This record gives sequence, structure tokens and C-alpha cells, in this order.
Amino acid sequence: MQDVAHAAGVHQTTVSLALRNDPRLPESTRRRIQRIAEKMHYRSHPLVAALVALRRSRRPPRFHATLAFVLREGQRGPNCTLQFEGALATAEEQGYKLDRFVLGAGDLTEQRLDSVLRARNVHGLIIAPLPESRGSFSLDWENFCTVVLEYTFIKPVFDRVVHDPYGGMRRLMDECRRRDLHRVGLLLSLDGHERTERRNGAGYWVEQKADGFFAALPPLFLPAWSPAAFDAWYRRHQPEVIVTSNFFLPQIQDWIARSGFRPGQDIHLINVNASPDGPLSGIFQDSYRMGSTAARLVIEKITRNERGIPSLPHTISSPGQWIEGSTLRPPLPQSSRAG
Repeated sequence: MQDVAHAAGVHQTTVSLALRNDPRLPESTRRRIQRIAEKMHYRSHPLVAALVALRRSRRPPRFHATLAFVLREGQRGPNCTLQFEGALATAEEQGYKLDRFVLGAGDLTEQRLDSVLRARNVHGLIIAPLPESRGSFSLDWENFCTVVLEYTFIKPVFDRVVHDPYGGMRRLMDECRRRDLHRVGLLLSLDGHERTERRNGAGYWVEQKADGFFAALPPLFLPAWSPAAFDAWYRRHQPEVIVTSNFFLPQIQDWIARSGFRPGQDIHLINVNASPDGPLSGIFQDSYRMGSTAARLVIEKITRNERGIPSLPHTISSPGQWIEGSTLRPPLPQSSRAG
């Protein structure tokens, strides 16, 4: 504002009045200063403006900046719920509200959402994972500080908070190495594989090629569950360990039960999205922490007034945690491991 005042040859107070279109200034003066401010790409910082408004008010402060958690209709599940809860807790700790908006629900189109966000003076957006593996939608992004959760929102490219499936896969393969399990088979849905930019498969391939410990079993990526495709894959490659996700987990567990196998003894099972309090061994992605991190990041962007599409987007990768579970046998003593 001082820069605008200097360029216009007026006091900073005059600039403030002009930008608020205060009638105490002549209209010609207001227009001239507004044109100069526009040419200089002046932007009012929303939180500073709110603070100034509070200081001018004689009433007790009631302002709470609001963030938006934006989902697309059809996106459900425990991970998304945990992401919202983590973001909500962190937002409230920082003095923000967090409202949920579901695109496609009722009459909430992209255009309608854009209008609602502006009307509610929302400046920060957290975009939840989309139902599709690679998708997008359009808002007037220049008005918002935006952070994306996971890999599914691909255009425009924003700062994002993701689970690290590549690191998680390498960790679980190392857990198999510690147990002297050589034949590790990867079974994922084709859509689920795409939703992580194929990083699960990349980590699996790297570990197979690293030191010759693992047998070179080809992964199985299916568009939908196919008993025939699974049976053929299993009979041909005879994996000791099946690494899968929640998408195919019920079918795999049913197959194990029908086969008379004992999980953790006759067959080993690892979930790439395991629960911290469940029986399955695997990687806990900690969606709550991802939501919390996204809220902190978007609040930092609001503080710095970093709106619009970033020229150099950043990715914050959350490593997840290993869950021991009971579907993988215990590690062998160091002296007993092969090689």
C-alpha cells in the first residue's frame, strides 16, 4: 500500500480509502488510485484485512477464517474421513474453521462452488483425493491458496501431501527379506496402481532387482477381481507372500479360507493400506496425519498470500509406518537368514 501511495503521490490513508471505495474521496481520485494499484498488481492480504476490520470494530472479535475441504461426489471411505478429521483438528488449533464441500452433490457445480467460496470469503482449499485415478476440475484458482491430497488431482499441478507408496513398498519388501521370504507376489487393482502414479510397482521392481534375493515374480494388476486370472497367476508363480490392498483384500481372504491356508504360516499376507489396530501386517498410511499436514501447509500459504497455481509445485511425502500384524511370520534371527 505504501508503494501505491508513493506512485500516486498521496498518503497511504488516501490509498486505503480509495481501495475501499470510500465516498469521502472524489470519484476521480478513487478511480486513479485504483488503476495504479491494479497496474502494480496490488492485492489485499485477506487475513490482514480481517484483522484491520476487527481492530476498527468495538465489538468482541468473532472472526474465524474458513478453509474448504473439497470432495467430488462418489469419494468415500475411511481414509478420506481420517484426512478430513486431521485437517479439521489442525485448522481449529490454528484458529480456522474447516467446511466440507462435495462437488456434484445437489446443485453444487464447479461454477456454483466458486461463487459460494467467494461469498463465504474462503481463501484456502484442501482438495481431497478424487474418485478417479487421474482427474481434475476447474475453479478460479487465482483466488485461492490450494493444497491437494494424494496423486489423483493432476491438472493444474498444486502443492500436494501424499503417502509414499514407493518407500512403503521397499519397507515391506525388506520385512519379507528379514523373514527369509523370497517369493513375494504383488496383486493390485489397475486403478489403484494408477492412483499412486505406479509407485507401488516401481518399489516392487527395484527390490526384485536389488540384490538377487527375491524371485522375479511378475505383478498382477487387474481392472476387477477375476478368480480365473488370480488362480492362473498363483499356480504358475507360487508366491509365499501376497501383497495387496483393501480393494482385493476380501476376495484374497476368502480364497485363503477356502484353501485351508493359515495366514502367517502356510501363506503370508501384507496390506499396503493396513490399519494400526487390525490383524493384518502391512503399511499404515496415516491419513489423519496427511490431512493435518495439508491444513498446516495451506495455512502457511495463506499467511504468505501465495494464491493461484504455483510455478514450482512441491510434494510432501509421508512415509507411513510398518504394522507387524499376525499375517506375516516373525523375523528370523540374523544368524538364521539365508545369504
